[in-house]
Amino acid sequence: MVHKAKATALLTLILTFALAAEEAEDWIGAFRSVDYEEGEEALPEEKIYYFWQLENLRKAVPPRFIRFVDTSSALKTGKLLNRGVLFSYEGLANDEVSVCGEFNHWQCVPLQKNDKGIFYTVVDIHGDQLYEGKPAYEYKYKVDGIFTHDPENPDTVEDGEGSLVSRIAFREGGPNKQTSTRVLEDSPYEEKEFRTVEFRIYQPQAESVSLIGEFNHWDPESDFLVKERNGTFRIVKKLKPGEYQYNFLVDGKIVLDTYNPLTVLREDTGEISSSLRVPDRMGVLERK
Repeated sequence: MVHKAKATALLTLILTFALAAEEAEDWIGAFRSVDYEEGEEALPEEKIYYFWQLENLRKAVPPRFIRFVDTSSALKTGKLLNRGVLFSYEGLANDEVSVCGEFNHWQCVPLQKNDKGIFYTVVDIHGDQLYEGKPAYEYKYKVDGIFTHDPENPDTVEDGEGSLVSRIAFREGGPNKQTSTRVLEDSPYEEKEFRTVEFRIYQPQAESVSLIGEFNHWDPESDFLVKERNGTFRIVKKLKPGEYQYNFLVDGKIVLDTYNPLTVLREDTGEISSSLRVPDRMGVLERK
């Protein structure tokens, strides 16, 4: 019965995303290099796409963050919404292409080739950890065994060996629209059985944002976030190590933590919530 309820809830959610997918059908093939300048993410943060759209990519594009729905694995993993950086390479005459970069210690990730000769993959650069990543990463493509820079990405630097290496840089200065929840580094003044967690979401048009989750019994009036001038809402909470499910309530509407890649399908309500793993502290800190 539980599996049937999960399937029904998932089908409902898929149909809900259908309208967004129709609008997005031309998005993948309509990229222009001018859309990506100085390494900044130009993708509207509210857009959600289907994985099959990547399979029909018509041209290679500079790397960028995307969110997409992968219905083929959602029932198995419980993860409907996925996040990552789209890498693509135009290689009709090539057999193998992989991307190698600082984001995974230069281990090469193979790209898939579609019937239009476009190689593609989505890499979750920050993984499942909710810590702040680097502001920029260097990477190269490995094309049929030969390393080369990304011809679609104008942001390149010399690698010290007479060739170029590409760079994907995240937005510097101003609000970070990709901001998300993070576990802060341990402080000598923290209580040893708790970790400090900062919940953040960029909602410049919102008037009110509150945090609802297992840690406050889903009470919409327990934890209101404070809005900063740059449009980011924040709140800091003390949580014990463990797994938590949560959502934001934005002007009365329940939303996911936009750039947290971990989502779960709640069995009690059939709704999708963001998932947070608060890790154990590596060492016991003493107060000074």
